[in-house]
Amino acid sequence: MGFPEDVLPLLAELYLDGSWVDVTSHVYRRDMVRITRGRSSESDHVDRSTCALTFDNRDGRYSPRNPAGQYYGLLSRNTPIRVAVERGPSYLELPGATGDKITCPDAAALGITGDLDVRIDCTLLDWHAVSDLACKWVATGDQRSWALYINANVLVLDWSPTGSSTTLQSWTTVPVPFPPSGRQALRATLDVNNGASGHTVTFYRADTIDGPWEQLGDPVVTAGTTSVFDSLAGLEVGDIAVFAGDATAGKLHAFELRSGIGGTVVANPDLRIQTPGATSFADTASSPNTWTLEGGTSISNRRWRFHGEVSSWPPRWDLTGQDAHVPIEVAGVLRRVSRDGTVLGSALYRGIINAPGLIAYWPMEDVQGSTSLAPAMAHGPLSIIGSGLELAAFDAFVASSPLPVLGDAELRGNVPAYTDTGVTQIRFLLAVPAAGDGNDQGVVTVYTTGSVRRWEVHYGTGGTLGLRAVAGDGTTLADTGDIAFAVDGQRLLVAVELVQDGADIDYVLVTVEEGATVGSSTSGTLASHTVGKVGSIIVNPAGGLTGTTVGHLSVQNALTTVFDLGSQLNGWRSEAAGRRIQRLCEEEGLGFRAVGDLDATARLGAQRPDTLIALLRAAADTDAGMLFEPRDVLGLGYRTRESLYNQVSRLALDYEQHELAEALAPVDDDQSIVNDVTATREGGSSARAVQETGALSVQPPPAGVGRYPQEMTLAVEYDLDLFDQAAWRLHVGTVDEARYPQLAINFAHESFAGDTGLTDDALLLEVGDRVTVANLPPEMPPEAISQLVQGCVEELGNFEHSMVLNCSPASPYEVAVYDVQGRYESYGTVTAEALDSTETAVDIDTPTGPLWSTLASGFDVMIGGERMTVSAVGAATGTAQTLTVVRSVNGIVKAHQSGAEVRMFRPAIYAL
Repeated sequence: MGFPEDVLPLLAELYLDGSWVDVTSHVYRRDMVRITRGRSSESDHVDRSTCALTFDNRDGRYSPRNPAGQYYGLLSRNTPIRVAVERGPSYLELPGATGDKITCPDAAALGITGDLDVRIDCTLLDWHAVSDLACKWVATGDQRSWALYINANVLVLDWSPTGSSTTLQSWTTVPVPFPPSGRQALRATLDVNNGASGHTVTFYRADTIDGPWEQLGDPVVTAGTTSVFDSLAGLEVGDIAVFAGDATAGKLHAFELRSGIGGTVVANPDLRIQTPGATSFADTASSPNTWTLEGGTSISNRRWRFHGEVSSWPPRWDLTGQDAHVPIEVAGVLRRVSRDGTVLGSALYRGIINAPGLIAYWPMEDVQGSTSLAPAMAHGPLSIIGSGLELAAFDAFVASSPLPVLGDAELRGNVPAYTDTGVTQIRFLLAVPAAGDGNDQGVVTVYTTGSVRRWEVHYGTGGTLGLRAVAGDGTTLADTGDIAFAVDGQRLLVAVELVQDGADIDYVLVTVEEGATVGSSTSGTLASHTVGKVGSIIVNPAGGLTGTTVGHLSVQNALTTVFDLGSQLNGWRSEAAGRRIQRLCEEEGLGFRAVGDLDATARLGAQRPDTLIALLRAAADTDAGMLFEPRDVLGLGYRTRESLYNQVSRLALDYEQHELAEALAPVDDDQSIVNDVTATREGGSSARAVQETGALSVQPPPAGVGRYPQEMTLAVEYDLDLFDQAAWRLHVGTVDEARYPQLAINFAHESFAGDTGLTDDALLLEVGDRVTVANLPPEMPPEAISQLVQGCVEELGNFEHSMVLNCSPASPYEVAVYDVQGRYESYGTVTAEALDSTETAVDIDTPTGPLWSTLASGFDVMIGGERMTVSAVGAATGTAQTLTVVRSVNGIVKAHQSGAEVRMFRPAIYAL
């Protein structure tokens, strides 16, 4: 089933038998492909994304039970599918694997020995990852010229004057910014002789390689002139094999190399103008270079609209049997994740179960009533000998579900057969009461097949621990004695490490306290003995520790540092919300995309056992960001709260140019009002913020709107964090402006059809991006509409492509930036006289708030809907002052009564 060449360039692919299969020709586009993403309204949580489309099934290939069908046995439940439109500028797809790059061979013009100017334009998935960018550099044969890359959040330029390993290096004095769009251009210039007996490296950034460029930090000035070696290496853009950094993951849009700062262009692969699918091309430099794609790279102009899974295949046909089709509705992974009620294990469980060389593991998080302690692996349980064990009685470890108090019980377990590597590591949690426990009692005894029959960890009064090696006949072979580990009242991870060192055994006993970055240890060497393998293990031998807790007992045949579980032992406390979302997605095998700096998100408390979706939402809610399902990957994405601040418009629409497909429909209602907020920490305290005065206050109408309360439980790290959290929610919930719930656009309209830039801006919109609409009709407020995209409904057919954006006001996210943006306002200021429509000396009175600074000028105020620019503030006489203003800045010309409210236009707002 084919379509004319002038139809919408749709692409649909199914993932069948390990590869993507183009199924575009079988999509019924007369029924429209309908995609929903993000939030359908201003709800608390993202809705699952969907994609509805219909396949032509006249040959039966999309009937999963049809043995004669071409795809029989391949159309499983949750078959991945993706949809794109192929339009707009091209780009180079960089999957992020070793060898993903474009290269060109060396040429005379590339042999720059003097001033250097390197520029790259790319979209990176993570701007804070260690990422290769570009180089002319081969270590073999000392053929090093220069290399540009990102390391530890800074942009680095390396170069060699001689080609040898003796290289020079400069890096930015500030971190590389994290652009909300994911795209930016970076530039480094090297002035080899700055005229002051030195050399200077200067770094820049821009939105694209076309500029304008803004300096990134301070120039790096170093004594001594320098030069760049003219190596035989070719140019590489993408993965730089000689560096240890990660290969660049994302998209490459353009690259330039210039001889001289702002000088002659000697290489300029512009991927934006290349033919999709091409594997090589020539640039347009002064001496053109031929570029070759390597690794998994590809040139594409696909604008992904959806990635999801087909959960069902419902074959349908009419009574004649001629119109056979399969109407499917696809969903993103959020559908599956939201339905999964599995509670993820404790932080320490999830760490240990993936530990290298794990042989046996008993979490010991069993609930009361259990008759044995279940293993986490395919081996036997810990048997309970005695009746004093109190299951799930100790809950102070943030890394664990409640653990048992030993009482007088012994716990015995057998370790399954495994390969002897000469290394044995036993780990367990230990909590001895602050008052101590039985003196010289065994904590854990490990029986082995080596010449040392058993290894005993013993406890002594005063909080000591020791390690004892005992022979089969009961002879003590080695004993550390009672070491002052001061374990009483502490929550510890204890490790016993036994390593075969030739004919000897090196042994270590180490403890790490919950939340610590250093530990305590004692060690020694036992000559002429073998480690062997662990056969069995006993906790609390002889039942001498009655008040002590032991848990998460594990055996490994690989040695790792005890700090490899440091984050898990601390329950991932202090983890950034964005990083927690990213980590959970990676642990569960979900694709992930970030918008914004994940490290600049709210710090969280300990991760407790819960479902995946509950943990993800708790992190997102605490940061006040947005979970979403990305267009370009089957997985989840997270947009940080900070990435919503002070955005430039990602899509600037003009009402007069008919760039909206439907009339504006502003709404003044109470749907999003929240004026009484109580924020509570999980297991902690609470804080409250209330709007007491103003139009949206809790005062009864008409003084306010009445009380609109909201209560929320947040995963903040500290109770003190709650005050800012509550205040921020109150700020967002008391925005006094109309809502524009939907903005509609149609790509078939001439305003889009004739403007590829505007079309591409719309196609690349992401959840949380800012959209503006200027030049409104006269009955509307004069300022441009400024909205954040919460979600969208998109329809693609034969000849039409439309999009309805679900929006909310962007103004709450216009926040102050120190010494850059924003000015604080007074409060309670009113006009002290009536004004005609032209008077420029405005008498004001501020009886309650602080007076207006006489040093301030150049800011705007609002009086009765008229915007005025203040050029001077007069000295105060009591509470009276005079503002010298420019009237009607927003086109409103009107008179004002005495007593009219005087407010700042967009006053400074503290960000969360």
